This record gives sequence, structure tokens and C-alpha cells, in this order.
Amino acid sequence: MLLVLWGFVAYWSWSQRKKILVSNTVILEQLTTAAEEQTLRLFRHAETSLTVSNHWLAEHPHLDPGDTPSFIALVDRLRHMSDGMLEIRMVTRSGGLHYIPRRGPRPLADVSDRDYVKAQTRMETRGFFIGNPVISRVSGKWGIPVSIPVDKGGGDVGVLFAAIELDRITKTFEAERIKPSGSVAILRADGTFLFRVPQEDHVIGLNIADTPSFKENYALSLRGIFRSSSQFVDGKERMVSFQRLRDYPLIVIVTAGIDDLLAPWRRETATLVAIAGLVSVAIGLLALILLRAMKAEEKAQKATERARREAELILTTAGEGICGIDTAGNVTFMNPAARAMLGWEHDNPIGLNLHAANHHSRPDGSTYPGEDCPVSRTLGDGETREVLGETFWRTNGAGFPVEFIVTGILDEGTVKGAVLVFRDISDRLASEQALTLQATELSRSNADLEQFAYVASHDLREPLRQVASFVSLLERRYGPTLDGDARDYITYARDGAKRMDRLIIDLLEFSRIGHRSLPVEAVNMGDVIDEAIANLRTAIVESGAQVERSSGMPVLRLVRDDMVRLFQNLIGNALKYSHPERTPIVRVAARKDADGWVVSVADNGLGIDPQFSERIFGIFQRLHTRDKFEGTGIGLAIVKKIVERADGRVWVDSVPGEGSTFHVFLPA
Repeated sequence: MLLVLWGFVAYWSWSQRKKILVSNTVILEQLTTAAEEQTLRLFRHAETSLTVSNHWLAEHPHLDPGDTPSFIALVDRLRHMSDGMLEIRMVTRSGGLHYIPRRGPRPLADVSDRDYVKAQTRMETRGFFIGNPVISRVSGKWGIPVSIPVDKGGGDVGVLFAAIELDRITKTFEAERIKPSGSVAILRADGTFLFRVPQEDHVIGLNIADTPSFKENYALSLRGIFRSSSQFVDGKERMVSFQRLRDYPLIVIVTAGIDDLLAPWRRETATLVAIAGLVSVAIGLLALILLRAMKAEEKAQKATERARREAELILTTAGEGICGIDTAGNVTFMNPAARAMLGWEHDNPIGLNLHAANHHSRPDGSTYPGEDCPVSRTLGDGETREVLGETFWRTNGAGFPVEFIVTGILDEGTVKGAVLVFRDISDRLASEQALTLQATELSRSNADLEQFAYVASHDLREPLRQVASFVSLLERRYGPTLDGDARDYITYARDGAKRMDRLIIDLLEFSRIGHRSLPVEAVNMGDVIDEAIANLRTAIVESGAQVERSSGMPVLRLVRDDMVRLFQNLIGNALKYSHPERTPIVRVAARKDADGWVVSVADNGLGIDPQFSERIFGIFQRLHTRDKFEGTGIGLAIVKKIVERADGRVWVDSVPGEGSTFHVFLPA
């Protein structure tokens, strides 16, 4: 059992890690494609805007573009079309920078040394040019300059350029990165970083052409995905996806931190390992106790083992018969077990009427009319029927008792046939008498085992107390000499011991239910609920919640302490999982049912997805991670056990985001 358990833990952890990385690879590639389209659209718009402006200059050679209203309006319209990300500027042939409209005869700055200006003076780079990211000498902001030469018109203007401010690009790409450590970057084909979000000033303008990442990936492929440690950023290992732009010498890079991607996997694995470890310890202790118990009860155990082996032998050798039937009741298929039971080992039953061949008579030999046969009725209405006691007849005339289930085959509401699953219960009927003799002894043994489980779980707390005590002693004695990481590790160890102690306490609480000799008495449910609310007074005040109880609560014969614990758990859960944007409101009401009373606890909290409405009542079942909500996932399991001990039942109705209502049925 332990090998299977830990094998499952290892396989699950490995497969989940692989699945997460594969799924995030696909997501990264999709984000890279989206970022590539955004970047292509941005630079294509920049080139188009500069070209349109240049054409205007060529068509109006005698006008000063810095003071002409039509050109100013054109530039303003182009800026608005880019959502304010493009600011077109003019550079005179002597290198003077002017805004549009011109803010005076003197240039705002000398930019003759900028690469986007120098590029237009060389034939090999003249044309649309993407320059190195620079800090504006006028606004003081980072930007990516793109420029084109002015060949006609424009007067003294020699270069038109557009400054794409990095702050504005950041707003566009921030939503596309995987947080918290993921990034989106634009890299020029020569290895220069033009842009990165989150913005790191020491990265902007950095050239990585000599790094292994560039040489082995960016320089060799048009697109790809690889893992990198990004030492020039922060040293964290990342998954990197890149894509070269079709029309520009640019590379779009989207990254995600490996630690960020695997964080949910680590939490789930740690939880699973903790549970597996607890189960392993419990199994080990129970095994020791069981060995001692077996020595004291060797004779009874041998008898029980003999009965168990007989039962297993019966279940192993008895195969279920399965056959298909068309709408006329004729056999369409029959498995070997069915052929053996019905006597068709050497003949072919396909096409024969099953009722006429094998279900023609009742157990006493009288005729079994076809219209009374459950199989025939299912062929008529398509309903599933389970029959616990019938007789089938073999081809040699011998009858044998069976149990069967017949299920209609429906196609768009029309019955197309049925499937019959049956088993020969002759051996089971014979063995039931022997099994009954063992029932009393098994019941007593099970009670002993439950007590053993309680004692074993109780003894688990002692080593935890020692761990917590010695960790605290270590902190007091050596705390001043330890570094921050060591003190954090001590805190983690102490918190882990506390959480495990909480788990064990909850297990003890769970195991006590039904094992204490508490009296059954007439319990006023109104008083019980009021006591539960009083016990939760601190939590109610801290959360500012409103807890209301309706009048007309019933008086039932129950165990009072169990009822207080039940409603304390339900109301406490309503306070714990409240919606952060509204005041918690909890209402407790009761209504008379046909066989008893239904007490409901309704809240306006987070709600529960209907697919988890059964799972939440299982032990250690949590729908939220521990960093969001504290707890061990055993509270609702305790509720279910208390209700079932009282011959009742519990269920939940919920709408995610609106609230939940837990219903508790208690017999009168």
C-alpha cells in the first residue's frame, strides 16, 4: 500500500509538472504571436505616419511645416490614430530638434549625434531606420526613435522622426505578460534591447549579441522557445518564447518565470506529500496495533479470514452475463459469461428471442407472460430497471436465480434496444448464511479497530510537540547568530508543526464522533444555534457580519454537543468564506419536512461551483489554497458525520459569487 501510495505521489507530481510546463509553452507561444502582431502594427503605423508626413512635405515644398496649420493638423491626427504613442518631430540639416508646431525659431536641442539622425546621412542605412532607445533631451523620457530622410520640401528639415515613448508601450504590453516575473521585450536584430516590461533602465539599450541565448537561439531561428537564466536581468530561470517580425529587423520576446509557473504545482505536491506522510505514519502505527490484536484473537481472525477467502473466491469466479437485445427482444450479442450461464457455449443465440429462450417461466414453473417481463417493458419505454430476484432458464431446462439490470438504448428519444446485465446469485445465496455468522464478530473487530485508530492519531501529537519545542529552543538560543534565511526556515518548521497538530486535532475530533457516550435528549434547536453563534462572537465582530436566526425552531431528540459543533462549523464556514466586497450576512431558518425538519444556513459569500457540491464533504477536501484561507478541510466532513450519525443528511445549494445554502435534514 505504501509503495503504491508513494509511487502515485511521485507519478502524479512528475506528470503534473510536465503538464504545467507543456500547457504554459502553448500559452507563451500564443502570447508571443499576440505581442508580435502588436509590435508589427505599432512600427507599421510609425512608418506609415512618417511616410505620409514626408509626402506632405514633398507636395508643399514652399511651406514651412512647423507653422503650417494643415501639416500640424495632419501630425496631430496621426498622433491620435496611434492612441498618443507616436510624437512626430523635425530635425534640421544642422541637427536642431523642433516640435510640431514649432515652438520658436531656435531648436529645442541638438540631436546631430543621435544614431537615427546619423543613419540618414549614410547610404547603407538611409530610409526607415529604428534607432537605439534614448532619453529625450527635452522631455526626459525614454523612447524608441524611428526616422526617415526628407528629400523634397520641408525647407531646412532634413529628418522626420517619431519618438515612441516606452511608458506608453508599457501600458499596451503590461496585460500580455505572465505575472509576477514574466516579461515582454522588443529586441533589435543586432541584439539591442529597445523595450522591456517590466521596465528595467539597465536593460534598455543593452546589447546581448555576444550571449549564448542570442547566438544559439535568436540569431539562428525565426521563432522558438527555450529556457534561460537571464543573468543580465535578475538571474531567475525563465521560459523564453521569441518571434522575428516579418517586415522589420526586430525580435519580440515573451518570458515567464519557471518558479512562477510551478508555484501551484509545488503547493499541491507539498500538500499531497504531507497527506501521504501522515497516512504512512498512521498505517505503520495501525499495523503494529493490529499485529498485537491478532495474537490475542487468533482463533476469531482465522475464522474471519476463512470467510473472507470464500467470499473473494465467489466474487472472483462469478462473471456477469451481458447481452444486447433489439426492439423485438431478439439477442444481438452475448458475452462468454452469459453463454456459459444460459447454456449457449456450443450454439449461437444471436437472433433468438431472449424471453422465449431463457425467461419463459416463473420460479414455480408457471408461464411468464412477455408483457409482464421487465426486459420487455424497458424495450417499450426505455426506462432502466433493476430486478433483485428472478429466475433464468438454461437450454437444458434447469433454472437458476439471478439479479439483473436492464437499460434502454435511446437514440434521440427513440428506443433502439436494450442491454441486459445479470449475474447468477446461486453461490451468493448459499454463502450468505455463512457470512451472517461472521457479522457479529466482524462488527466487534471493527469497533476495536476504530478505537485503535483513535489512540494512534492521539499519540501522533507528542512528537510534534517535541519538534515545535526544540525548534523554539533553537530560535531562542541561536537566533541572534542566524541569518534571515535560517530564521525563516525555523518559522516554516514551527508553522508546519502547528498545521500538522491542527490536522491531528481535527482527526481526533472526527474520530470521537459516535464513540463517546453522550446522552440523546430533547434538544431545543434555537438554543443550540444561539450557543453556536455565541461561540463565534469574536469572528462575527471582527468580520462585521450579520447573523440572524428565525423563530419557530423545533425540539428534537439528539446529542446536544454534536448539534452545537455542527452549526458552529456551518456558520463559521459562512463567515470564513465571505465575499470581500460586501458585508457578510448569515441567516439560519427551519422548515417542517414530511419526515422531520430541514434547518438551513444561508450566506452571501463566495459560493461553491456545483461540480464540487459532493466533494466538499470529504475529509481533507479544500477548494482554496492555504495562503487564501486557513483550515484543514475537515470541518464539513465532521458536519456530514454528525448528521449521518443522527440518521439525517446534509447537502448544499450554491451560486458561485452569490452565496451558498447548507441544508441539514434531521428526523423528527
